[in-house]
Amino acid sequence: MPRIVFLGTGAGGFKGSGRLKSSVYLDGMLFDCGAGVTGRLEDLDLLDKIDAVFITHLHSDHLSGLYDTLVSMVVERRSRPLNIYAPPGLSSLLNTYSSLGNKLSSPETGFSVNLFVSLSTTARVGEYTVEGVVLNHVVTNVGYIVRWSDRVLVYTGDTREPSNLLKHKVDYLIHEATFTERFKDVAKRYGHTTALEAAKTAEAVGAKKLFITHIENRGDPAEAKLREAQSVYPEAIMPKDLEEFTL
Repeated sequence: MPRIVFLGTGAGGFKGSGRLKSSVYLDGMLFDCGAGVTGRLEDLDLLDKIDAVFITHLHSDHLSGLYDTLVSMVVERRSRPLNIYAPPGLSSLLNTYSSLGNKLSSPETGFSVNLFVSLSTTARVGEYTVEGVVLNHVVTNVGYIVRWSDRVLVYTGDTREPSNLLKHKVDYLIHEATFTERFKDVAKRYGHTTALEAAKTAEAVGAKKLFITHIENRGDPAEAKLREAQSVYPEAIMPKDLEEFTL
């Protein structure tokens, strides 16, 4: 059965080390790669299992661990190619980093990094097909729809409102829930969703499971977000970092 691991569940403004920044692993696929995720991939023996990386957008809390992860793959003498899917802009960032003189710029890197930049990603990873869909954030954000057998999982990244998802039937929804309704004006200003709105989206798409993530803790505590989501969707789950589920 598919194994999903929440490597980092914190928002960019999360205070402290209780939650790393955004990253989710699912059977050879990595969705976003926030700071500190590389060590967790190594600890869980997942680094060499990654075949594809899907980046939702270019904010640092979703991206800054990618460079370390690529360097660690070089150190571990990876030989097979790695595919990276992202919205426009990542190519120039990776090129700049590689030009600074590090293991990624070495001719002995040993594996190829294939970068696919698109607002409408289509990819095949093992038994899974992955489709990108643009969601509403303060910068371009591509959510990802993952299909296998007769099941569908959606990973939103950051989004203010997910109208482009509502036409899909979803079994598993991983949805950001950065704020509570008390901070709805702040959520709107910075392109984020409240826990209540995430729960209503899960209800609208008929999700069997809702995982709320991208948790902020400078306003209301995490428990308040979970209570808010469960007021609409009683089975809502707020994963902790390193928590695993089978789907």
